[in-house]
Amino acid sequence: MEPTVSTVSIPPVWQYPRFGFGQRTERGQIIGLKYYAEDTYLADEYGAGWRYILLPNKNTEDDETRIEDDIKLLSPQELKTALETEINTCLRQIQMLKHELNAVGVSVVATNYTVEETTQQPQEPPLPSLHGLVDAGKFILKVIAKHPEYLALNYQPDLTIGDAETALSYLELELEPNQSPALDIAD
Repeated sequence: MEPTVSTVSIPPVWQYPRFGFGQRTERGQIIGLKYYAEDTYLADEYGAGWRYILLPNKNTEDDETRIEDDIKLLSPQELKTALETEINTCLRQIQMLKHELNAVGVSVVATNYTVEETTQQPQEPPLPSLHGLVDAGKFILKVIAKHPEYLALNYQPDLTIGDAETALSYLELELEPNQSPALDIAD
């Protein structure tokens, strides 16, 4: 079944929104927009302009509304890391589902977004690069450090998120191919 394509038209007297549906921001994905037009009660009460409805966590129904100036899109690197993390999560879920199918005597191979039955053993997806995992770890630590629930904890462990970020930075340096070998001073 083909998806229906619809057009959204914005009245010419309204300013055009800076962001669109589905874009990922530092506070979540944009799932809705609403406009408070000039000379209306809502604009007088809260200010005219666009409001964006964000879904911080796709596993809850809680959303939040933010004004345009409060929206900051993810950087290209942050977006890449977030998408790779989501892809890896989906690949792990696929592997778990394949394992369940194997447990009942059916094996599958996923190719080009279709699933075909086969008698061959499914291949494990390739492991993501260590650089990619380090980037994903750094991104996740940044999100945790900004998360309102984390900030509300008043959590003060011996090892902090900053320590974890530093450890990942050191690991990242070790992975750089053009690093000169460490000098052996003990000679």
